Amino acid sequence: MTLFRHAVLELAAYVPGAQPEGAYVKLNANENPYPPSPAVMRAVARASADAVRLYPDATARPVREAAALAYQVQADEVVVGNGSDDVLTMICRTFLDPGDRIAVVDPTYTLYETLAAIQDARTDVYPLEEDYQLPEALFSTRAKVTFLPYPNAQTGTLFPEQALRRLCEQQRGIVVIDEAYAPFAGLTMLPQIRNYGNLVVLRTLSKSHSLAGLRVGFGIARAEIIAALMKVKDSYNVNAVSQAAAIAALQDEDYVAEITAAIRATREWFAAQLNARGWTVYPSAANFVLTVPPQGRAAEIVRAARAGGYLLRRFDTPLLQDKVRISIGTDDQMRGLLACLEHCGVTA
Repeated sequence: MTLFRHAVLELAAYVPGAQPEGAYVKLNANENPYPPSPAVMRAVARASADAVRLYPDATARPVREAAALAYQVQADEVVVGNGSDDVLTMICRTFLDPGDRIAVVDPTYTLYETLAAIQDARTDVYPLEEDYQLPEALFSTRAKVTFLPYPNAQTGTLFPEQALRRLCEQQRGIVVIDEAYAPFAGLTMLPQIRNYGNLVVLRTLSKSHSLAGLRVGFGIARAEIIAALMKVKDSYNVNAVSQAAAIAALQDEDYVAEITAAIRATREWFAAQLNARGWTVYPSAANFVLTVPPQGRAAEIVRAARAGGYLLRRFDTPLLQDKVRISIGTDDQMRGLLACLEHCGVTA
C-alpha cells in the first residue's frame, strides 16, 4: 500500500524557468524588465503592521472593484488569485472530475496538463499547424475544459479572434482564454464574456504590471462561474500587501501603457537584429520572441549565453528543441545579449 494518490505518483511536475543565484540577466521567464509603477511602491511602503498581523480581505473585494473598472466588467465577474496560476487551479477544482478531459494545443503552457493531472483528469493534445495556427481538430473536441493562451505562451502567436469565438461557440465545455500576454498585443477577449457563458478570461499583473513577485491574477467570466470559483479558492489566497499593490497598479494605466509600448518597440528592434544575423524569428505579440538559431545550435546558444551572464529558455520537447525563447529586456540588456553571443561566436 502507498500513502500517495496514484495521480500524484504519476505526475510530471511543472518546471518553471530557472531562478539561479548570481548576477544574471534573466531573459528566460518573461518577467518585465522595468520596475513597478511608483504608485505600487508607495502602496507597498505604506503597508501597516495590521496588514501583516491580520488576515487580508478573503474575497479581495476592493481589488475586484479596481479590476472591474480596469477591464470594464462587474466586480462579481472577477475572482482574484495568487497569480493567474491560482485561478487555473480553481478552474480545475471546479470543473474536472477524475476521468474528465482537457484540451490543449502544442506548444503551450504546460501547467495546464499538470493541474488537470492532479485532479486525475486527462489531457488531449492538438499540435499547432506549421505556422503555429490552430488545428481544425481543436474545434471538435469534447473536452470538459479547453485551455488556450492568447497570445500563445511558448510561441507568441496571436490567434485570430474569429477562431476563438468559433471555439466558444462550438464547445460544450468551458473555454479558458489565458491572456497573460494580452497587454503586449493590444487585443482581448474580455468583451466576449457577454456573449459566451462558457468563456473564462485570465489576466495577470505579473508581466505587464511588473508584479511577478507579488502574485496577483484574475479570472473574469459571468457571475455564476465566478461564484463557483470562489467556492473552491483557498480562504485567504491573496495577501494584504499584494492586494494594495494590485489596486495601485490597476489604477496607473498610463505607466503600464508606457512600459508595454517600450517592450513592444524593443521586441521589434531585437527581432530585426536577429533576422539580420541569420536567425529565424517567429511573429510575436508577447513580451518574448521564439527563435531558431542558425545551424540548429539552440542548446549551444543557451549554454553560451548563460556562461556570459544571460539566461535564455529552451524547451526539450519535439516541437521546440531546436528553438530558443528569449524574453524582452531593456534596450541595454538586449544589446548586451547580442554582444555576448557575438563574443562567443554563436550569432551566425
